[in-house]
Amino acid sequence: MGRLRLFVVLAIVTGGFAVSAVAGVGPQQRTDPVTAVLAANRLAVPYERTCAGEDGQYRQAVETYAGTVSGDPRLTGLAMMVLTTFTNTTTGIGTGFGTLVVRETNGSIRFRAGLQGVVTTGNAVTNLKGLLTGKVLDRGTQAGGRLVGNFLAIGVGSSVYMGIGGDATSANPAVIQSGHCPFGPPADR
Repeated sequence: MGRLRLFVVLAIVTGGFAVSAVAGVGPQQRTDPVTAVLAANRLAVPYERTCAGEDGQYRQAVETYAGTVSGDPRLTGLAMMVLTTFTNTTTGIGTGFGTLVVRETNGSIRFRAGLQGVVTTGNAVTNLKGLLTGKVLDRGTQAGGRLVGNFLAIGVGSSVYMGIGGDATSANPAVIQSGHCPFGPPADR
C-alpha cells in the first residue's frame, strides 16, 4: 500500500511540473500604450436615408473611407473604414459604429477593429468620439494582442482624421495588451 501511495504522489507531482512547464510557455503578459492617426477620404456613400423622428430630422448613412494609418508600427498601414451613422440633424447628436481594417502594402492584414461612438456636428465639422477594439497581429519583435483604444475622429467635407490613443495618462488612452494570468484555483475571499 505504501508503494502505491508513492506512485500516486509522484504522478501528481510530475503532472504538476508538466502543467507548470506548459503554462510558462504561453503568451507573456504585456500592456503597451500606443498612438496612431488615420487620415482618410470618403470613397462612397452606398446607403443614405432621412426620416422624421419625435425630436427632429434624422440621417442614417453608410460611408466607406480609404487612407493610411501612421504611428505605432503595429498599427501603421493602408486603411479601409466602413462607418454607419444615425444622426439627429436638428440637434446634431447621434451615434456611429463600424469597422477599420489596416493592411500591409502586400495586402496582409495588420489589424482589424470595431468602433463605436457618439456623433456631434456643428460648423461644417462632424466629430465621432468613442472606443476602438480589435486584434493586432505580431510584427517582428513587437508583440500584438488586444487593441483597446479611445479615439476622436474629425470629419471635414469628405475627409476624416482620427486620433487613436495618446499617452497612458491622457484623456484618450489606447493600449495593445497580450497574455493573461495562468488559470488556477479561485482566490480565497
